[in-house]
Amino acid sequence: MIHLQNIDKSYVKNKRKVNVLKNINYKFESKKFYCIMGKSGAGKSTLIQMLGLLLSPSNGDIYLEKTNVAGLSENEKADIRNKEIGFVFQSFYLNPLLNAYENVMLPGYIDKKSTLKEKKERAFLLLKQMGLENRENHYPKELSGGEQQRVAIARALFHDPNIILADEPTGSLDPENEKHILEILKKLSRKGKCVIVVSHNDAVKNYADKILYIEKGTLKEVKK
Repeated sequence: MIHLQNIDKSYVKNKRKVNVLKNINYKFESKKFYCIMGKSGAGKSTLIQMLGLLLSPSNGDIYLEKTNVAGLSENEKADIRNKEIGFVFQSFYLNPLLNAYENVMLPGYIDKKSTLKEKKERAFLLLKQMGLENRENHYPKELSGGEQQRVAIARALFHDPNIILADEPTGSLDPENEKHILEILKKLSRKGKCVIVVSHNDAVKNYADKILYIEKGTLKEVKK
């Protein structure tokens, strides 16, 4: 699904080169739930942004299926992100002026092929799958944190992407909602998605098929 090959990422800070990621080689597969862990500053956010084609490597290649995407233009990367990658964040990033189904529909507005009716039907179906069929017309402020995160997951699934990238998706949730969100992500991996979660939370390990640890810019797979 995603193959990182000899990936390096460095920045220049105060005239000094800082190596964030060093010679990373790893294959992420479909139907798997991955948990990426590591201390603050270890490179987790840089890695997930690279997996989401938001950052380019300083060296190395990123293959999505058989396509090397590292050297594509920003417009080409944006097109791939829209079709193949769904993002879920700790802070939800819902539009407070839109209700639940309108927030889920947001990715569909750049799709000129489907009608507004089809987009609404897609949004309602996804909210139903998230157990929010009675909350479609509620605004973010009227929803709990767990409900807002489920709306965010539904939005990430609007174009049925093959890859789900989640950055601390349960960081602001209570244990009950945390469990619910992780169960949803696990179910998505079983249905064929490649689910990659960055987290500090040890509870994520219980759902992961593979646990990866970043330390000093290097990525290693560790045993559960």
